[in-house]
Amino acid sequence: MRALSLTALLLRLGLLLAPIVCVPASATLAEDGWSPFRTNDRPPAGAARSGERPAPVAAEPVREREPHPGRGEATRWVSPRAGVVEKSELAPLMAPDASGLPFELWRGIDLAALEALLAQLELPPRSPALHGLWRRMLLSSAAPPAGAAADHFVALRLEALYRSGLLAEMETVMNGSPVQGPVVATLRARRDIGMGRREVGCKEIATLLAPGSGLPGRLRSEAQLLSGYCAAVAGDAKAAGLAADLAREDGLEAELPLAVLAAFAAGSKPRLALPARVLLLDYRFLELLGPVNVAQILGQAEPALVAVLADSGQPDAPVRVAAAERALALNVLPPEALADIYRRQPLAGARPAAGSSEPMRRALYFQAIEAARAPEQRVRFLRGLLEDAHRMGTHLQMARAVAPLLAAGPPPREFGRAAEPMIEAGLLAGQYEQARSWADRAGLRQWRALIDVADPARRTGRPPSLAAMEEMALQGRLDASTLHRLATVLDALDIDVPMGLWEAAGRTPQPSDGYLPETGVLADLAQASGRGEGGRTILLVLRTLGAGGPRGAHMLALADAIRALKRIGLENDARQLALEALIAVWPRSSG
Repeated sequence: MRALSLTALLLRLGLLLAPIVCVPASATLAEDGWSPFRTNDRPPAGAARSGERPAPVAAEPVREREPHPGRGEATRWVSPRAGVVEKSELAPLMAPDASGLPFELWRGIDLAALEALLAQLELPPRSPALHGLWRRMLLSSAAPPAGAAADHFVALRLEALYRSGLLAEMETVMNGSPVQGPVVATLRARRDIGMGRREVGCKEIATLLAPGSGLPGRLRSEAQLLSGYCAAVAGDAKAAGLAADLAREDGLEAELPLAVLAAFAAGSKPRLALPARVLLLDYRFLELLGPVNVAQILGQAEPALVAVLADSGQPDAPVRVAAAERALALNVLPPEALADIYRRQPLAGARPAAGSSEPMRRALYFQAIEAARAPEQRVRFLRGLLEDAHRMGTHLQMARAVAPLLAAGPPPREFGRAAEPMIEAGLLAGQYEQARSWADRAGLRQWRALIDVADPARRTGRPPSLAAMEEMALQGRLDASTLHRLATVLDALDIDVPMGLWEAAGRTPQPSDGYLPETGVLADLAQASGRGEGGRTILLVLRTLGAGGPRGAHMLALADAIRALKRIGLENDARQLALEALIAVWPRSSG
């Protein structure tokens, strides 16, 4: 029960039709069976591990951007990718469904190439912007890639959703699929058992193991193990032991579940060590031995298990809130659901003491924001909650959870800089007009500029509000990271960069930190987006930005990702990437 990469996952499904690196066509895959238990912790070749600096990437030539017409030759800032976004004569045709993605999403990619791209990803994306794009792609009703069998493609989407912790979304895909073979049926049974729907899942497993079911041999050992679980639930120790033996004989690698079944059959309790990665099915097997200490496993839980724990109604309030916050960080719990969990905690009369549970303190802050009548109190508690979220790394998600509480009205003029957290939360929640009104009333011109950059409705020309950023740059009030990141984002969005920003950025060295993908990915991204290959472009954007998303990306990767999304018609998503990249370095008022 170790960490599972999607590479191993696809191998287990028998879905990876081509390996990541070039091998002879006659080479066979080392693993040819689907299993949620077998692991493969090796990162893709050439890729940096999460939290590490990537290997050096050969610098691609960039040319100095031409000065603005009529403004002389003074500017020397070098764009990370010189030039403006290419524009085709016709805008991309978008799908008629709710995805907002290109109509021919999988044009230019076959199933083998799609699987190879999926196998490189670390799931789920931590960036809310990238996660939303990833989710919409998996739920899109677009036709499968060329040559893909419907059942095969559905199984691939279901497995990607499962690994991302999006269990409810799996139902949408299954309901929309007219063809469902044994692979899809096995995934459905695993999901049902994982979500606690024992009766439904066990009935499906019994059908799959019946003679003539057409279950492929590589799936049979997994179905045998799940049948052992069903036997244990029914109290049949002999059948549980037999199923475990059959699964083990078939070569199944699932140490914890097999040990649990063997102990159940023998009427004893096994001595178990928790794996580094606790899976949803691990949790269900552990439940056969008695109550599970959720607090002990939460930090090691895979996204699917976190999603279930957040929705399980844990009797221990701090554990329930902690699970919900973990789910929010993984983007598997909607912000409004976290708000509801905060709201339902019994905290009346409580105070956030120094030694109190941090999750419960944040729940108290949330309830205090709702209960506060004086705007000053509301802002004070909001600040406390968002500061905690900054430390947890969930600031982007938490802002969306609290934004509905701020709709009572704009902060008074005398609040000044105290209104800043309200402006920031409204902006991150997409409440552009309200955030713009607050920024104007509070006189926070730099926030008005960021709102105008992030707002997808402001697509043409240079927003006049950028004059505030130019002024701050000329006064030396922007550090090098902010200067270059802002200039890079504006350039990628095809927004005219103010001359003062150009000049100020040109006087400081370009930052060289941040995640860069392995050599060749940026070139593939430019090619895919130039050809209008929507699905391939989205997957390459995920690889380009890495696990840290826009906030942790190298400027070159950030610029190319934004440009690529614009080329395929995803202006809104490009703006969200820009916002996430800028919000981390945006100048805030002191006090």
